[in-house]
Amino acid sequence: MLKKTFLALAAITAFGIGSVDTASAINLGLMRKPGIERATTYAPIGYTIFCMNNRSECRGGGSSVVPYNAATMAKLNQVNRSVNASIRPVADGTEKWSVNVSSGDCEDYALTKRSRLIRAGLPAGALRMADVTTARGERHAVLVVKTTSGDYVLDNLRGSIVKRQSTGYRFNSVATANPMKWSRF
Repeated sequence: MLKKTFLALAAITAFGIGSVDTASAINLGLMRKPGIERATTYAPIGYTIFCMNNRSECRGGGSSVVPYNAATMAKLNQVNRSVNASIRPVADGTEKWSVNVSSGDCEDYALTKRSRLIRAGLPAGALRMADVTTARGERHAVLVVKTTSGDYVLDNLRGSIVKRQSTGYRFNSVATANPMKWSRF
């Protein structure tokens, strides 16, 4: 794991982003006021390492929004329920992000949902990983689906899909249509 972390940091430096301030580098996700243009930030280090090892899982492309209709919502609900039931919750205490696992934490749930929705035909550009803070002050990862009716959140902490503004979470950062570029809220 230490070797992968070193390689990820070396890659970040090699791509010319080594001069990022400390807060951005560790993605503290500073809150921005509504209506203010969102600042670009970097993906969490665990996600960056995951993508270095799983390039096909980190692709973008296709539409950046999906139609809000019964078929889309049925697909979202089916995948959300299925993944929530298939992964046994285990806090790994590290920044290790994985996909299609039998046990894992919030990042693993969100990545697995994204992967399954892409395989089910939804465009990768509309499926956004997000870093949030819960009402209890805990960092958490969810999947945001951009629809013509707004952003919907698939979350392992709740059984139903809700609109982003109904989660009770503070959104720190979210992937753009290009999953390797993230924006701060």
